[in-house]
Amino acid sequence: MQNNKRFSMNKLPLAAAVTAAVMATPAIAVDFHGYARAGASSNLNSGGEQTCFGSGSTGHYVGRLADECDTYAELALGDELFSQDGATFRFDSMIAYSANEQGNDYQALDGGNNISGVDFAGEEVTRNSSNPYGGGDLALRQLYVSANNVIESLPGATLWAGKRYYQRKDIHQLDLFYVSNSGYGAGVENIKAGAGQLSVAYTNSDNSENDDIVQNNKIDVRYSFPLAGGNNLELIGIYAMADLTDQQEDAGFDDQDGYFFTAELSSGVMGGFNKFAVQYGADSMGFTNAENASGGRVANNNAGYFESSWRVLNHGVIKLGSGWDLGHSVVYERAESHDASADDGERLSIVARPVYNWTNVMSTAIEVGYSETDRPWFDDSQDLGKFAVAQQWQAGPGYWARPVIRAYAATFFGDEAEAARGGEGVDGDVQIGAQIEAWW
Repeated sequence: MQNNKRFSMNKLPLAAAVTAAVMATPAIAVDFHGYARAGASSNLNSGGEQTCFGSGSTGHYVGRLADECDTYAELALGDELFSQDGATFRFDSMIAYSANEQGNDYQALDGGNNISGVDFAGEEVTRNSSNPYGGGDLALRQLYVSANNVIESLPGATLWAGKRYYQRKDIHQLDLFYVSNSGYGAGVENIKAGAGQLSVAYTNSDNSENDDIVQNNKIDVRYSFPLAGGNNLELIGIYAMADLTDQQEDAGFDDQDGYFFTAELSSGVMGGFNKFAVQYGADSMGFTNAENASGGRVANNNAGYFESSWRVLNHGVIKLGSGWDLGHSVVYERAESHDASADDGERLSIVARPVYNWTNVMSTAIEVGYSETDRPWFDDSQDLGKFAVAQQWQAGPGYWARPVIRAYAATFFGDEAEAARGGEGVDGDVQIGAQIEAWW
């Protein structure tokens, strides 16, 4: 007993020292934020899974409510690592997961694959995986460091470098990013310049041609300044240059440059906001106004689809009173083909989503949308209409309250609905589902 007592007493100073060291160590306070959506759905008329007509990569031109057949998540970790004399350094990162099949119980994180080597969409898969069920893709989306107040001549400005979502602009109800010059790069943002703020960045967006990677360098300049009446105007210019290797030049790869302009007017309206934008892209960036994530793709290593394109859009969310909120958007775009003998491209999208808040945690959303799209490779223009209604339970009142659990029913009609499922069509079918959506 004496030996045991001496052993315990001898250990007390060590235990006290360890405890003191632990208590003296600052608590780890990592910022955790992200986005997620997932759900299940069925077609009540034709059977099987619901048919969707948009995606996160292409946008939803009749609205995204009741038109998301995928599982998608973005998980971000970041923290301020240094703060001294007004200067701060911050690290941010983000991993994303995407899977197109929502009826699959086992979804791997290493790409779609099954025993036969064909995924659930019927396409051959080259990834080497032993998982018995088709899975999804895991991607690194952000990994960068930002430093504020570290350039003495530019107080308040932020220096950054790495891989990031760079000042993206989107229409949420369409999941449409009309400016998204994201990826690897570096820059300085929020430089005080006159009445406004200036941001300058270098990014690159590589493309492939004949299994070769062509580097595309882009200079991104943005100036945002206030106007009378509480309005704000932002001007954006992006210039793209293909950076060919000697071997690629000898092979005759196209090194056409391109440019992309955006002017966006932001206003406070009826307890919410309204944004009106005009955009134009030409040459290697002529396709930027005809797809989602415009500005992120630079097709200057080939003839491309369009020589030039322009787009005008208006969107916002306003309060109508008595518990009503309204999200609205109108998008119109035109594009000129590289081939003079080919038809031009055109698209019109009109979507409205009124939401009525019954209580602080329950609401009903209705979304009505119409789109008409024409492309040079279409025989005729294709239209699509949608009517959807969703009963929602969400964390607080308002259009933007999340997370939300929603049960919905929707019907699609028009040319695209008739051509769905290999021509079998889902025109007028009732499609139902349940979905969660969260951001934090």
